[in-house]
Amino acid sequence: MFAGVRMLALFKESPIMTILLLCSVIAFTFVIERWWFFRKNRVDVPKFMQRVKEFLGKNEFDRLFGYLERKRGPVPKMIYAALNNQNLPKEEMEQLLDTTREMEEVKFERNLSILGTLSNIAPLLGLFGTVLGIIRAFRDIAVTGSGGSAVVAMGVAEALLTTAAGIIIAVISTIFYNYFMRRLRVMDVETEDVRVNIYRMLQEANGQNA
Repeated sequence: MFAGVRMLALFKESPIMTILLLCSVIAFTFVIERWWFFRKNRVDVPKFMQRVKEFLGKNEFDRLFGYLERKRGPVPKMIYAALNNQNLPKEEMEQLLDTTREMEEVKFERNLSILGTLSNIAPLLGLFGTVLGIIRAFRDIAVTGSGGSAVVAMGVAEALLTTAAGIIIAVISTIFYNYFMRRLRVMDVETEDVRVNIYRMLQEANGQNA
């Protein structure tokens, strides 16, 4: 009960702690949101491309379109765009695929900048809160005229909580930011491979030379 009262008092007296609490909620929200988005749009690209190749080899374009419509992510969208523009020259096809890939990857990058920003500013906010807390502790000592190591230690301990909170938020935000960015780099390699090969696959399916 006493600890709960002290924490409530800390939040009341320290606006920085309130800001850090808000930052933690934002970080948690976007970590969950991005994780769910990546999971929902995940595609096993080698297996997926093998399936596409089978449809093309049998000239089952209707089934292929249906298969693509049930999938999400940049690779299915790129192939769908290529199928709808099979008569384009190779250079224009590659430009179309690049545009499609970039538009889809923007969806995956959405909100990641927020995690990156939180990983940078949370420790600074925590440090700022600590400085303000120490200033407040010494001001209270000067005003009341009473001090001692116990009073100073209590004030400093409460002030340092903001630094600890900022570091925790930054560590969590950094871990997940790096995780999602790695997923994006893998996706970029996969989509580049699709961009290079899909035109040839379509030409082969249509009985033409690449």
